[in-house]
Amino acid sequence: MLRILFVNFPAEGHVNPTIGLTQAFTARGDEVHYITTEKYQERVEAAGAIVHLHPDLVRTASIDTSNRESINEFMKIHIRTSLDILEIARQLADTMTFDLVLYDRFGAGELVRDMLNIPGISSSPSFLISNTHMATNLFRQNAESPGAPDPFVAESLSLMKEKYGVAPKEMVQFMNNSGALNIVYTSRYFQPNGDQFEEQNLFIGPSFPERKGSHAFPLEQLTDQKVLYISMGTVLSHIEEFFNTCIEAFADFEGIVVIAAGEKADLTRIKPAPANFIISSYVPQLDVLRYTDVFITHGGMNSVNEGIHFEVPLVVLPQDKDQPMVAQRLTELQAGYRITKDQISAASLQTAVQEVLSNPVYQQGVQKINQSFQQCGGTDEALRHIDAYLQQVKA
Repeated sequence: MLRILFVNFPAEGHVNPTIGLTQAFTARGDEVHYITTEKYQERVEAAGAIVHLHPDLVRTASIDTSNRESINEFMKIHIRTSLDILEIARQLADTMTFDLVLYDRFGAGELVRDMLNIPGISSSPSFLISNTHMATNLFRQNAESPGAPDPFVAESLSLMKEKYGVAPKEMVQFMNNSGALNIVYTSRYFQPNGDQFEEQNLFIGPSFPERKGSHAFPLEQLTDQKVLYISMGTVLSHIEEFFNTCIEAFADFEGIVVIAAGEKADLTRIKPAPANFIISSYVPQLDVLRYTDVFITHGGMNSVNEGIHFEVPLVVLPQDKDQPMVAQRLTELQAGYRITKDQISAASLQTAVQEVLSNPVYQQGVQKINQSFQQCGGTDEALRHIDAYLQQVKA
């Protein structure tokens, strides 16, 4: 039996891809301790892990990707969250010994590995990307790389070094942890330049285990209807204007329009919609995608993978981080129609949806990516490689 520490970044697109791997560990009798926030406690515990909670600074953050100061604040959240996680990891290590730490590309992962001095494997919910590319494209194309640390950052990093004996090699590490083995939840086919990545990068494809939890959503209304599903993820703020544009664009849509507004949206700022609209703060995405004919998305990897899994053609409106890269790859593989932020309008949305619905090339492109997912080894392959790596370390 292995005892595994799992360190993750508290966001849907980072936690959800790891649920299948967590289930695979616990199903064979391994003990998984998972550090996360209360929002994800139920689904992680349902996968068999023991959960240890830290404050959720991400849910309360207002992230404006066009604002440099907002980006700096996001980096400060990474540092504060890393300090919280390091403290939990240290306390756990006082009472038990871990064989391995598995950690997300975002956050404190390498720091926890170095503090505990144990083997570390990274978990990548999106495409692999170099540190140089990450630094110069941290949140959007042509963004300047992070500047010199401000006093809060400098003081926090000094505290981290003094209290835990670790510090990041460079600031971009908080956005791009790596390990001796990197587990990537996509296929080499979908990964840009996938054939150029060496064997320590293990492309296992996405997994979509059932998500435990209760919700009230009228799925029965989607039966035998053409369905347009719209979701811009869970992190962006000030999204109500976009949803109002969608209402204008699809007021005459011949079918059902589902909008996942997200918990940050102020529903009072969204104008009244026609009767064929379902607008909700929470939408059970996997369930809705089973009925969906076209998916308008921000291009987050988690949402894109789920759309591809159900072979739903995509209209992609990339905002920040890896999303432009994901949108570009979808365009190259003829699986998605891209609209840039400055092109968004009722007319452009109508044109995009009509193109994706009427041109079979998009359906075919999505099917090819999904086929590449099916050919990946999944969690079984991940476990084989992890076991082999740990045996090599012990030898």
